[in-house]
Amino acid sequence: MDREQQILDLIRHNPFISQNEIASRIGISRSAVAGYIAALTKKGVIRGRAYVTADENTVLCIGGANLDSKATAKQRIRSASSNPANVKESCGGVARNIAENLARLSCTVSLLTVVGDDQAGQWVLKETARTGVDTSLSNVLPDEKTGTYTALLDMNGEMFVAFANMDIYDKLSARLLQEKWSHIAASKLVIADTNLPADGLSELIRLCRDSALPLFIDPVSSEKTKKLPSDLRGVTAIFPNLEEAIELAGAEATASDKPDYAELALAIHKRGVQHVFITAGEQGVVYSGDESAAVLYPSVPTDVVEVTGAGDAFVAGVAYGILHDFNYPDACRLGLAAAHLTLQTNESVSAQLNERILQQTAKERLS
Repeated sequence: MDREQQILDLIRHNPFISQNEIASRIGISRSAVAGYIAALTKKGVIRGRAYVTADENTVLCIGGANLDSKATAKQRIRSASSNPANVKESCGGVARNIAENLARLSCTVSLLTVVGDDQAGQWVLKETARTGVDTSLSNVLPDEKTGTYTALLDMNGEMFVAFANMDIYDKLSARLLQEKWSHIAASKLVIADTNLPADGLSELIRLCRDSALPLFIDPVSSEKTKKLPSDLRGVTAIFPNLEEAIELAGAEATASDKPDYAELALAIHKRGVQHVFITAGEQGVVYSGDESAAVLYPSVPTDVVEVTGAGDAFVAGVAYGILHDFNYPDACRLGLAAAHLTLQTNESVSAQLNERILQQTAKERLS
């Protein structure tokens, strides 16, 4: 084993190990260790003061991890009335769902979130870790309540109304991100949702821009989209639906059946985003690169069971593609395949999702 590999193995085991201890363990001088570490840092293999290492395909997801409660109506929903429904509780949250999807796709993925010191928070972190996501960076906060998301779905699995109690995510502040930066910087890709407060989003975008660290943003909702700074330089890719894209573009909603996706994407590019994916429901996804025209990539025909989680699966599929050196259009097709698989289940994350099925679905349905 060469010296660099020996040093890396020691650092991976203990990111806070001292240079003197490394020198003692492998039998070389401290100055020699410093030289090896400088070389590894220059290569991008080591990042951060605590010698946090950057492994292949490592992703850090930052944002929401909730207790989800979904009620699916058994008949047409009647307002101001009691409606019979099937109710199911599960782990949720945009960042958490994306992380689980990526873990199922054999990526090395960590989750940075905040939960309350309560039964719900313990359960969400335990179940998320069970799927293969590293939750060790997440914070458990005393005297706080874990985020909850309660959705009412109609008979066809389409959302009728939802309620979110997510004040806890205000704790994902700029200060917390600065404290965690050495771990964030060790990732190949960062994916964040807009459950973060405005100062946290601005700081994360700045830090990623200054470090040339790829950053994907999921806007979550048109209201939460408003928390993003006007300057989005540093955002590698963003994934709005039509309503969120209109907000990002500073446009006015119209009654037109054919929104101008290209114009919306162009306006978002002007704010500094390199790659724009506007999800268009059954039509598919409009993708626009910083040097390419907007193109509609049709969705896979699907017998939809439920829409919850499909957008999260799409983001994960695109991220998987980019991590495996696909270009953005081909990564978009992988995202559509992941969304297709998720739409066929009433789970927020499809238990059937894996690398083989994703690539096979993309090849068969989107070639």
